[in-house]
Amino acid sequence: MTKFLAVVQSDSLEIELEAATSALEGDHSVGFCTDLSSAIHSMRHDAPDLLLVELSGSRESLDVWQHAIEVHQITCPIIGILDDDADPSDGLLVEAVRVGFRDFLRRPASAGELAGVIRRVARSRPESGRRGRLLAVASTKGGVGKSTIAINTAVHWAATTNQRVLLVDASLQLGVAASLLDLTPEMTIADVAAMRDRLDATMLREVTTRHESGLHVLSAPPTPADASEVDDTCMSIILGVAKSAFDLVIVDSFPLLDATTLAIFDRAEHVAVVTENVVPTLTGTAAMLKTLDQLDVRRDRRSLILNRFQNCAGSLSAAEVTEQLREPVAAVIKYDRRVLEAANLGHPVISTRRWWGVGGAMRKLADELLRRVGSDPAKVTAVPSPSATERVTSDQVTEQQAVS
Repeated sequence: MTKFLAVVQSDSLEIELEAATSALEGDHSVGFCTDLSSAIHSMRHDAPDLLLVELSGSRESLDVWQHAIEVHQITCPIIGILDDDADPSDGLLVEAVRVGFRDFLRRPASAGELAGVIRRVARSRPESGRRGRLLAVASTKGGVGKSTIAINTAVHWAATTNQRVLLVDASLQLGVAASLLDLTPEMTIADVAAMRDRLDATMLREVTTRHESGLHVLSAPPTPADASEVDDTCMSIILGVAKSAFDLVIVDSFPLLDATTLAIFDRAEHVAVVTENVVPTLTGTAAMLKTLDQLDVRRDRRSLILNRFQNCAGSLSAAEVTEQLREPVAAVIKYDRRVLEAANLGHPVISTRRWWGVGGAMRKLADELLRRVGSDPAKVTAVPSPSATERVTSDQVTEQQAVS
């Protein structure tokens, strides 16, 4: 989703921008602030893709923006909004470019004009100004392997890409990320929640725990009592800052459809839904998929993973799961006790170098999720390729080895 933040004083301009944004193709949203100070506060928590600023025609106002760009290190492209009768040769526009404005949008604001600005900025936008991509890993019950998939995927991304990767353990009541990675965090998401009013990208990077793979981890609170401090608003703020501080963010969500989980879905570019071929679990999964439909998380923005698959009497096949849920299964991952052994040792099973078995299967799934989350392929480091018979395609159901 592309997010705009508009700093405007005119009610009519706000209406124009809302209409233009809703008419754009794809997922776009726009938020509004009336002054610079409120915009700075908003950007600390959630850096927008574009900052739209109504120009007042005053050179003094440009000086204020120049100071803000330098002091607060605003890196997202700033677009000036001009009245229709503004003179392109006006010295004010030249000064705006010198200050740091990247482009201009004329009133009345239209979808066509806004789309043109987006295209021009995208062609010239520096890499450092891009927001991170977020993958949410979700389920409606514990024990289906949601955390194992989230953790192994995060470790693989950190080890095989040139990108900064963060794992957020948002399974607040029973998070296991630190244990499965054999980490002892000094600070957790509860500590970050306590400092949310002054949280920024630099601070978040400093308080995370570093894994040997290069992965940054923001662990779950140590007790359920501490978890009560993290509500949906706080989670939204933390994830907004995380997407400014890291290239890739993976969130291991709590197995419950509450307000906090919905806030995670709202921030996510892609949602991986983990389930089993057991009827009670599939009933809960069906409810989650319906909720995702209501949240406009379309099928191209989610993947259904059939995990801990066992072919035994009375169990459903992958085809039957697809028929029952009316949702294509992206991957079928078979049960394997080696996952439990890896968990007990605190060493992710994906760290094994074999291209077969459970480690290879998890790597294939992680690579496919990386593609689906929309990561920049230019930043991905080359890794050894599996044989042609082992490759996973996005169009077929793949049977892979187990993940708990």
